[in-house]
Amino acid sequence: MPRGTRHLLLAVLALLAAACTRLAYVNAPLAYSQAPHLAAWTVEGYVDLSREQKEWLHARLDRAMAWHRSQELPRYASFLESVAQRSDRAFTDEEVQEAWADVRADYRRVVEHLLPDAAILLASLDEEQLAHLQRRFDEENRKFVRESTRGTPAERSARVADKMEAHLKEWVGPLDARQSAIVAAWARSMPALVEERLADRRYRQSQAIALARTRDRQRIADGLHRILIDTDAWRSPELGAKLEAREQSTLHMIAVLSGTLSAAQRAHLRERIGGYVKDVARLTTGA
Repeated sequence: MPRGTRHLLLAVLALLAAACTRLAYVNAPLAYSQAPHLAAWTVEGYVDLSREQKEWLHARLDRAMAWHRSQELPRYASFLESVAQRSDRAFTDEEVQEAWADVRADYRRVVEHLLPDAAILLASLDEEQLAHLQRRFDEENRKFVRESTRGTPAERSARVADKMEAHLKEWVGPLDARQSAIVAAWARSMPALVEERLADRRYRQSQAIALARTRDRQRIADGLHRILIDTDAWRSPELGAKLEAREQSTLHMIAVLSGTLSAAQRAHLRERIGGYVKDVARLTTGA
């Protein structure tokens, strides 16, 4: 499953949510233990922090990971075990929808826990730091456009298919020709929505910087909640409908694909999940 928190504005939220949600595909305990350092390193790439700000950031990230280890990881183990229990058959559309709702709930809980600290950090940024943040946002937007428009439409959809197949391979092993065709057909049906998504990104970015300039921590936290979680409050109904259609198409594709899995692929999925459940147990008990 893709590490679904791609729309976060602030690197601290993006990395923590990505690192903490449904665990990474690589060595999970190692990735988990390094998440605070990676998050701090990424934030420092967006903003030139002072020594005091760096020390504060590292302390708060360590605290956030301690909270996540005790409060969130047990939820993940239960989620993974429920998937394993149903892995001997095809998943229904409703089951895939429920699983995605769980992932979105994970994202919301993590973000909501981090918002007060994100507000403190944003409120502490001076104008030079905010200018640096704006330049990084601009760089990321240019990169987004380059990557989203590079090549022909067929080449772009092939890249989308390849990325999705790589995610799926981590869970079920290599796909056969029929399965790859299902993924390719899904990718061809996905509208790029480059201009709409770029406008979406720019709105969030401009709002984040405007909030930071208020220096009001509560106002910043409330504003971040709006732009990161309460998206229906400001996103156009037209774009919301398009994004919902993309999401539903993806979830349906996963349900269809689950009905084509071989015995070996189902065994690979159970083994992969079993490894993650053990990782979670080690992380929560410190063993």
